[in-house]
Amino acid sequence: MSEVSGPDRRSTATVRWRASIGLTVGADGPVSSIVESEHGSEGSARAWIERKLPGTRFPAWIPAARRADGVELFGRVARGRVVTGRLVPTWESDPATEIWHADRTGSEVLWRRCAAEDH
Repeated sequence: MSEVSGPDRRSTATVRWRASIGLTVGADGPVSSIVESEHGSEGSARAWIERKLPGTRFPAWIPAARRADGVELFGRVARGRVVTGRLVPTWESDPATEIWHADRTGSEVLWRRCAAEDH
């Protein structure tokens, strides 16, 4: 199901939930996405994070010595849409919906809600 929006008549897909595993350097450092997966429900996206995040390894380009400098892996689930009709389809998060942030502690995943503008 698609709808048309905006003055340039972009086509947008139905609402989806994007689960992503990211890498951050320090509390306020840069963030990079390692892997992403789109889901039809929030529950499915969170379940994907709970399965994948505990076993995710640091990319090979990050030496073990740097991991002690505050480099961390985390998960995130955001509600939004993939917008097409541009050169490259892009993800647009819903700014009115909170984001689920997941931290891993060993084999467990701890969830917390964050305002969309915090991410």
